[in-house]
Amino acid sequence: MTNEKIIEALQQIRTYCTAPQLTSLDYVIEVIKKLDKDGVKDPLNTDFSKLQKD
Repeated sequence: MTNEKIIEALQQIRTYCTAPQLTSLDYVIEVIKKLDKDGVKDPLNTDFSKLQKD
C-alpha cells in the first residue's frame, strides 16, 4: 500500500469521525504526508534510527 492510498483512505474515514477524533486523525494524516515528503515510502519497514535528525 502506498502513502498516497493511505492518505486517501484516512481522508475518506475522516468523514465519519466524531469531532474529538478529528484532531488525532488530522495529525496522523500530516505525519504520513511528512514521511512521504521525506522519502519514507514504507513506514512499517523503515529503520528510523538511520534517518538524520533535525
